Amino acid sequence: MKKRTVGLLLLAALVLAAAFYPVRVLQIEAPRKEKVFFVGLLRPGDRFSLMYRHSVELCPVWDRFRVDGEGRFILDETVFASSNTGLPAVLGKNEKFDRDGAAFRISNMQRILTAVEIWVDRRYDNTLEFGERAILLPELAGDTLLRLRIRKVFLAEWAYRETHSLLNRLTRR
Repeated sequence: MKKRTVGLLLLAALVLAAAFYPVRVLQIEAPRKEKVFFVGLLRPGDRFSLMYRHSVELCPVWDRFRVDGEGRFILDETVFASSNTGLPAVLGKNEKFDRDGAAFRISNMQRILTAVEIWVDRRYDNTLEFGERAILLPELAGDTLLRLRIRKVFLAEWAYRETHSLLNRLTRR
């Protein structure tokens, strides 16, 4: 065989092997629509934040999460500007409640979640900060229930969904 043919066969085998490499992803889906709207690569230690505007107090509420080594969401802290009706008031074991300037903060939460379900609505400015991106969640799927979860997928599936998501964003403009 020629060197070029051997090289191409090795490259094809490498690409095929990489396609079946398992990775963890943050997936945002609308359960009622049975549709996936966002898939982003995750590594243990990655952090992201969810923000919503409280319906009564109209203040922003930030939930800050990290991904642990087992691929779970860990809610680390919640930050909010008011402490009235419907806002966090009960502390779990080892949690701390502080006033930090104009904001209240519950820290050291360590709450393990398998998924996060959140009703998104344009009125509440639901936002996901993930890496360098700030994603307005109602722009993904409209005003609906969204579920965020961590999935283990093959690199090929992530690449397919990422390409599909990019094409959807480009065609909506």
